[in-house]
Amino acid sequence: MDGISKAFAMAIIAMSGAVILVVSFAWFGPGLGSAVTPASAALFDEELVQAVYDRVSPAVVDVNVDRKEGDSFSRLGFGSGFLIDTEGHIVTNNHVIQQADRVRIRFKDGTSAEARILGTNPANDLALVKVPREAVAGIEPIPFADSSLVRPGQLAIAIGSPFGLDGSVTVGVISGVDRTLDSDIARPISGVLQTDALISPGNSGGPLLNRAGEVLGINTAIQVSAMDFVLPRINRGAIGFAVPINTLANLLPDLKAGMVVRPPWLGISATTVDGILVDSLKLDQAHGVYVTQVIPGSPAEDAGLVQSGTLRRGRPAVGGDIITALDGVEIGSVGDLIATLNGYNAGSEVTLSIVRDGENVEVVVTLGEWPAEYGRQPRSRYFQIPDDQTLPPQPRMPLVPGIPFPDLFPEAPRR
Repeated sequence: MDGISKAFAMAIIAMSGAVILVVSFAWFGPGLGSAVTPASAALFDEELVQAVYDRVSPAVVDVNVDRKEGDSFSRLGFGSGFLIDTEGHIVTNNHVIQQADRVRIRFKDGTSAEARILGTNPANDLALVKVPREAVAGIEPIPFADSSLVRPGQLAIAIGSPFGLDGSVTVGVISGVDRTLDSDIARPISGVLQTDALISPGNSGGPLLNRAGEVLGINTAIQVSAMDFVLPRINRGAIGFAVPINTLANLLPDLKAGMVVRPPWLGISATTVDGILVDSLKLDQAHGVYVTQVIPGSPAEDAGLVQSGTLRRGRPAVGGDIITALDGVEIGSVGDLIATLNGYNAGSEVTLSIVRDGENVEVVVTLGEWPAEYGRQPRSRYFQIPDDQTLPPQPRMPLVPGIPFPDLFPEAPRR
């Protein structure tokens, strides 16, 4: 008992010391005024956020998705979207509108219009729909930022319809850049923005904005702890993710043309080379992308890429190729490989620099088009397990069901 009491006392003393240190830093730092007031203002500028909201929110819309049943429609799901031009083009997520028989757009002023689905890009969870030009008369479209310039720590503003509550705004910061997420075709989305601005089911497809009211990204997913489903009353917070707006800008011509945009196909499963992999497989190469599987009938198989073999005593019987560059662009991770491949089209010829059995080899690959059958498995965006280590068809943990919600919130309150 004395030992426990002594340990408890020591813990209290340590905590007290920490508190004193924090208080001392706060009060005896380099100027009280400069240490406190500007920091608060920098974290949240109330007037700035209100100005952005007033200017931008009319262009943020509810996206309601219906399914036809006989001679009538039933609600399939809902999400958000935003107007990008005066022609009536509206951006949202592919997972919001997929399987829809009817898409209805509701504007901030209460008016609504039926939308036509133009182009989709399941690989990046993007979709473009269009309403008549007269439906958006007088609404100012939202301009695009350059998402390649986004830095962690900058202001992030999300506007959308979480749980059907249209015109909701949340504020945070960009927490990270260059993340990767799953898409509906089991191919990672690269360059994803991470934010602590609260994003909830229904925010999908809405804009993530900077302090100038320009779109940084399209909100698409949140990550929560698995324990939030076991002990839901304990809120551990959530992390939001947005597809970078530059990805949409590059695809916009094809989406407006009504295309289902599929990415180029290499045809491998792979993992990023890291210290653990180097030690466990006794690899000669400390960076790159390790080929774990070559898909039969793929461009990778046609080019002769080698996959890893059966492990024996910690070493592969047949070592897989390690991709280190593509057309001279250094590849250090699966995310790098995806981002670089996104700059090519099906039919493009690329040169892979690889390490095979300790030797540097170059392999020429003619990229194919992503197979249509790899795009029919809708995935939740409510519980996203981060994994930037694998490429399809490597199996992943199942995702907890989430949006779009067919019946969970059929008549959610508004405003």
